[in-house]
Amino acid sequence: MTRGERAYVLATDSCCDLPHELAKQLDLIVLEFPFTLDGEEHYDDLGVTMPASRFYAAMRAGSVPTTAQVPLAAYVSAFGRAAEAGTPMLFLSFSSALSGTYEAALVARDAVLREHPGADVRVVDTLAASALQGLLVLEAARQRDAGSSVDELEAWVLERRCCLNGYFTIDTLEPLRRGGRVSDFAAAAGTMLDLKPILRVNCEGELVIDRPIRGRKKSLRAIAETFAARAADPLAETVVIAHGDAAEDAAALEALLRERCQLGEVLTLDVGPVIGSHTGPGMVAAVFWGPDRDS
Repeated sequence: MTRGERAYVLATDSCCDLPHELAKQLDLIVLEFPFTLDGEEHYDDLGVTMPASRFYAAMRAGSVPTTAQVPLAAYVSAFGRAAEAGTPMLFLSFSSALSGTYEAALVARDAVLREHPGADVRVVDTLAASALQGLLVLEAARQRDAGSSVDELEAWVLERRCCLNGYFTIDTLEPLRRGGRVSDFAAAAGTMLDLKPILRVNCEGELVIDRPIRGRKKSLRAIAETFAARAADPLAETVVIAHGDAAEDAAALEALLRERCQLGEVLTLDVGPVIGSHTGPGMVAAVFWGPDRDS
């Protein structure tokens, strides 16, 4: 079914980190985050013009990328096109706790509704980022294709968003230090002690340190143990492995998951420049359906 034949439009932003071809197959509208690398502005088009390998190679060589919000005009344009066509739109936004993009989307929606008072534009905070957001959007598209109405899908997202669990580890604390998420002292101590903390996104959509682990192999095993304890039905539901140019470690993590559980569909994603700018090369994550994130 083409977008023109659908009862409503499903949209998100490029922080979802879904592969470009998959987003195209799912018939998603994806609004692109801008980022700057080595003084040049780019747009995150899900790896088409800036493959993950090139982005992380630049970071390893010393580049310090910066990110910005999706331009307000991009929201107004996308929402306005749906409104002019008389087609409802459901937009699933990057976590409001990590960016101002959700609030910007609300501003844009209100502007469009003033111009088109009868339009149906809905903005939902996913309380998620990267592969967490990607898996939620993927399943939302599948729910849409299974026949869910826009009302049903909006309710489903609001009900299920905190059942997405994601645990990840990073290679160095330096990107988090630059972003102000850990102190200079903590970053220096982490390097000295070879700490590879396990991090997660909580039910408020905030990035939190779950626990510190010493050593890369131990951190991957800790993620696998957490997965085995919390995954609801990994044989029936999609599991996502995401990484920041760390394919070997991502494969090792998948093998650890398979040692502990039977898996069905496993989708491997590249972590894009929005999150990658703040986590650096070497980030590895497992994302899956389970209990409430904070339980």
